[in-house]
Amino acid sequence: MSYFIEPEVSGQLGDNTNMDLSIHPPKVERLHFVFYGWLGDDLIECFPVFLITEKLKNALIISELSGYEIKDCQIEESDEFKLLQNVILPNFFWLSITGNVNDDFSIASKKLKISDNAFSFLSQYNLQNAIISKSS
Repeated sequence: MSYFIEPEVSGQLGDNTNMDLSIHPPKVERLHFVFYGWLGDDLIECFPVFLITEKLKNALIISELSGYEIKDCQIEESDEFKLLQNVILPNFFWLSITGNVNDDFSIASKKLKISDNAFSFLSQYNLQNAIISKSS
């Protein structure tokens, strides 16, 4: 069995993002993400990218899960975030999804699709604001 996960959306792509808009979904070459809010989840999204906390990144690196690459990205807090959020952001990293249907992470129906193994793994982290559903 596999699952679809729609993570919390905490911001938007920044001006320094470089992507090819001639294809769909757009191919991101360089990621700049601007936070406007954050509810605390370890996995967040902003179409067409996903970001993870350093805590989740470190665990993924030693896991045997497949279908992703972890990349550096530029993170920024918006003025609204600085004014309204009383939280210090952890370090975030770009979770680039590279997998196909046989991997633990892939894209299907424009959503993040995860295997049973990835679901069990991610269940150990904060995903309170994500929508998770079984895939058919």
